[in-house]
Amino acid sequence: MPDTPTVQKVVEQVVARTTTERERAIALHDYVRERVKFGFSKYFDAATPDYTLASGVGYCNTKSSLLTALFREAGLKSFVHFVVIPKDILQGAMPASRHWMVPAEISHAYVEVKVEGHWCSIESHIVDTPLLQAAQARLAAEGLARGYAARSGTTNIWDGRSDVFVQSDPGHWVEDHGRVEDLDEFYRSRRYRNQMLGVRFNTIFKLMGEAGVAPINVHIDRIREASSSLSQAPAQIPSSGGE
Repeated sequence: MPDTPTVQKVVEQVVARTTTERERAIALHDYVRERVKFGFSKYFDAATPDYTLASGVGYCNTKSSLLTALFREAGLKSFVHFVVIPKDILQGAMPASRHWMVPAEISHAYVEVKVEGHWCSIESHIVDTPLLQAAQARLAAEGLARGYAARSGTTNIWDGRSDVFVQSDPGHWVEDHGRVEDLDEFYRSRRYRNQMLGVRFNTIFKLMGEAGVAPINVHIDRIREASSSLSQAPAQIPSSGGE
């Protein structure tokens, strides 16, 4: 059996096939985008980067925490940046039995990274390609601008130079909380919106356990499977990662 992936191991494996800082950044980004599927774990935002790697599932906040850790391990300056966005990005991405408890406004993270002297703001690592293709097909069919964990007309391909927003639209941010260094402190603060009736989702999801979270990921997998007949290989998916 392959070794359990860790931040250090993944960086060693992925970076070994790169020669420039930009190549290193893109390879790590693509690894997180495709190898960690969009979804949720029983630890919700409390999942550590190593746990997110091992479970192979994460969403905006946990995948951003993971990618930031990978970038830093690879010697790149990087931060998790939090904003508040409307919950309509998750419309259709969660079964009705779970979506009702999501507050109207949610805490959402993306990544800032400095590559070859230039800062980039990116969300393109959050939604894996099969899910993005299926989500955008549904949005087009339903005439919607956002939902199913994505926005229409966006891409999850990053060139190592540009800002890429797949889920949030900076013009529609409700609040901008900036770079967050201490995630645990942020999750305990009043700025953190991911809670219901004053109880944080980190606690709720832990109480739900795997059995309670599984229906969400099954629902997302069913959406993802709709893209099986489409091309699942954007231009920059690395073959590295220890397979």
